[in-house]
Amino acid sequence: MPIRLSGMVSGMDTESLVTALVSGYQLKKDNLVKAQTKLSWKQEKWKTMNTSIYSFYSGKLSAARFSKAYSLKKSTVSNSSVATVTASSSAVAGDQTLKVKELASSGYLTGGEVTNKSDSASKITGSSKLSAITGKTSGQGSVTLSVDGKSTNIELTDDMTVNQFLVKLKDAGVQASFDEANQRFFISSKTSGKDGDFSLVANDTTGRESLYELGLYTDDKTSTAEYTKWAGYYNAADGTYTSALDDIINSAYESNKISFDTVAQEKLAAYSKASATVDSFNTKYMSDTGVTAEDNAKAQLAALISKGKGGDDNSDFDESKLTDKEKENYKTLKSDIDNYSTAKQSMEDLKDYVNIEVKDGKTTVSALKETDSAAGVANIAAETADRNAKIKADLTTQYQNKAKSSYDMINATHEFSKGASRKVGQDSEIELNGATFTSNSNNYSINGITIQVTAKTKDDEQVTITTDTDVDAIYKSIKDMFTEYNKLIKSMDEAYNADSSKGYEPLTDDEKSAMTDDEVEKWETKIKDSLLRKDDTLSSIINTMKNDMASSITINGKSYALSSFGIATQGYFASGENEKGVYHIDGDSDDSVTSGNDDKLRAAIAGDPETVVSFFSQLFSKVYTDLGNKMATSSVSSAYTVYNDKQMNKQYSEYTTKISDAESKITTWEDYYYSKFSAMESALSKLNSQTSSMSGLFGN
Repeated sequence: MPIRLSGMVSGMDTESLVTALVSGYQLKKDNLVKAQTKLSWKQEKWKTMNTSIYSFYSGKLSAARFSKAYSLKKSTVSNSSVATVTASSSAVAGDQTLKVKELASSGYLTGGEVTNKSDSASKITGSSKLSAITGKTSGQGSVTLSVDGKSTNIELTDDMTVNQFLVKLKDAGVQASFDEANQRFFISSKTSGKDGDFSLVANDTTGRESLYELGLYTDDKTSTAEYTKWAGYYNAADGTYTSALDDIINSAYESNKISFDTVAQEKLAAYSKASATVDSFNTKYMSDTGVTAEDNAKAQLAALISKGKGGDDNSDFDESKLTDKEKENYKTLKSDIDNYSTAKQSMEDLKDYVNIEVKDGKTTVSALKETDSAAGVANIAAETADRNAKIKADLTTQYQNKAKSSYDMINATHEFSKGASRKVGQDSEIELNGATFTSNSNNYSINGITIQVTAKTKDDEQVTITTDTDVDAIYKSIKDMFTEYNKLIKSMDEAYNADSSKGYEPLTDDEKSAMTDDEVEKWETKIKDSLLRKDDTLSSIINTMKNDMASSITINGKSYALSSFGIATQGYFASGENEKGVYHIDGDSDDSVTSGNDDKLRAAIAGDPETVVSFFSQLFSKVYTDLGNKMATSSVSSAYTVYNDKQMNKQYSEYTTKISDAESKITTWEDYYYSKFSAMESALSKLNSQTSSMSGLFGN
C-alpha cells in the first residue's frame, strides 16, 4: 500500500480529491449495502409473519380439524357432595342414577406407643435397635409382610435398627415410617383397594412377641386370616402337616432349587478368576533371564527379607530397616505371592470341574455339561444334589415352623398391642343404573363419563347424573378459532396493503449522522412496514385462506356455508380498513358489530350439534390441508415455511460477495491515486529544492 501524503508540498487536499475520484465505486458499494440491509429486514419481516402463520396452523387450526374439538358434553350431579362427574364426547345424553355403597380406602396400621426398655429415660429414634423396644437380649424372631400376592420374610435381628426395619418394610411393598414425637410406627399400603392391602404376621412365637412390643400386633381380618390359613396346615392331633403344606414347600423348592448348569458355571467362574490371577502374576513378574515369574518374585522378596535381617541370617526380620519404598514392595510381593499360590492351588482343585481344551496352541475353558464324560460331572452332580437337599430341608423347616407357630398363636391367649389400630384396605362399590361396579380407587370410567365418588349415599338416596351437549363449550371452541383466524388474516392484510415507501432507502452512516435518532427510527420503520406490500407470496396465502373459508360443505345432501350459522364478513364497502377478511358471529356479545343479531350459531349447536361439528371439522380440514401445501419444502423454501427463505439466504450471501468485491476495487483505486499524488509531491519537493539551490548560486 503506497504512502498516503496529503498535499504537504502542493497544498492540495489529496484525501478529498481521492474520495471524489473513487466516488463512483463507493456509490456502487453503498447501493449494494442498502440492498442487503433491505433484504435482511424483509427476512426478519417474513420470519415474524411465518411464525404467526405456523403457530395458527399447528395450534388452533390443527385441533379444529377433529370432531373431538367440538363434540363436547357436560354432566351435572344432583348431589355434588357424593360425586363429581365429567363427560367425554362419547357420553350418552340423558339421566342416570347413582348409588355409592362403599368408598375405596388404603390399608393402614397405626402402631401402639412404644417405649425404650433398655433406657427408660430416652426416646426411641431411627437409630435405636429393635431389641431396645422388645426388651429381648437375643432372638427377635421373624415376620412376613404380604402385599398383592407377594410375601417377603423379614428376619428381626438383635442389631437391626428402626430405620433398617423401615427399609425392609418399604422394600417389601408398603409405606412405612416412625414418628419419633409420638413414638409410633405407621404402615400403609401404596395403593387403595382390597388387592393393595397388606398383612404383617409373625412366623413364630418370638416374632409375635416382637410385633406385640413394637406396637404392630393387631386383631384385624387380614392378619387373622393369614394366621388361620397357615394354622390349617398343621394337624395338632398327631403333630403332622397336611399335604397342602407339602405342595407349598415343593412349589417353593422348585422356585429356589439350583441346577447342574448353575453349579458348573460357578466352578467355571472360580477357575477363570484364579486363572486371571495367575496370568496377571506371570505378566507382572516375568523375567528375560529364563527364571519363572514365581521364582523371580520370591527372589525379590528374599532380597528384601535379607536386608531386613541386616545380613545376619540368625537375626529376626525387621521391617523398619527398609526404606518406605522397600516396605511397600515387600507388602506387595508378599501379597502377590500368597494370592498366586492360592489361585494356583484353586486351579488345580478345579481342573476336573471344567473343560480345558488346547487347540492350535490356544487354551479354552468352558463349563461341564451333564452329558460330558469328564470326572468332574459326578462331583458337580453330587454337590448340586447336596445343596438342593439343604434348600429343601431349610424350606421344610421354615414352612412347618410357620404352620406350627400360627396354630399356637391362633389358639394361645394373648393380648394385642395397646393403642394399635388397623384399617383394612377395601374397594369402592357403586350402582349405576342398577348395575354394580367395583374399583380399587374411587374413580370410575363408564360409557364416556368419569365418576369420582367422594361420599357414600344414604340407604334410600339416589343421585341423578344428567349428561347433555355442552353448547357453551362448543360455541367457545368455534369462537376462539375465529378469534385466532381473524387476528392472522388482519395482520396479513395490513402487511399486504401497507403504505408505499417509494423514495425511502436504508441510510448510510453519513446520512444517519446528519439526522436525529428519532428521525432515523421513523425513516427505517417506514421502509420496514412496507416490505411485504403487494407481495405475491403473501397474496397467494391470503387468497387461499379466504377462498377456503368461503367454501360450502355438503352434509347429508344439504349444502352449508359459514353464513348458514350466522358467521360472515361485513362485505367490501362496510368493512373497516384491512378487515375485509374478518368474520363476525351473529349474537356474539363481545362483537359490537353483530351482538344485536339473532344467535344462529348457538341455536344450531343446541338443535343439531352433529351437523355443526361435521361442518366445522371439514371446513378447517380444508384450510389446514391447503395452508400446509403452501408450507411444503421446495428448492427455494424450507419445510413449514411460506416464503422463499432458501432463496433469500442465497441472495444475502451473494450481496456479501459483491460488497467485498466493491470494497476491494475502492481500495485498489485509492492506492492507485494516492501513489500518483505521492509521486507528484515528491517531484514538487525536488523542484523546490533545485530552485532553492539555483537561487543560492545567483546570490538571490
